[in-house]
Amino acid sequence: MSGEGSFDTARLGRLLLLIGFVTAVSLLTSARVLPGDLFSVAVVAIGSIALVTAIIGFLIAAGATYDDQVHSAER
Repeated sequence: MSGEGSFDTARLGRLLLLIGFVTAVSLLTSARVLPGDLFSVAVVAIGSIALVTAIIGFLIAAGATYDDQVHSAER
């Protein structure tokens, strides 16, 4: 975990790195396999999934920070 009362940037950073890697591999694979029109649809779908996953990752990191602050205040 990050320091006391700070945002868990390490967890968020690892998650964003993983999302970026998986998105890049998916887009490169789609570019080789799919025809032009279908590739455009795949780009939008893959980008939307990556965006939603990043938002969820941010909320998880923010929730972990909130939980840490609540638990430290109870002590």
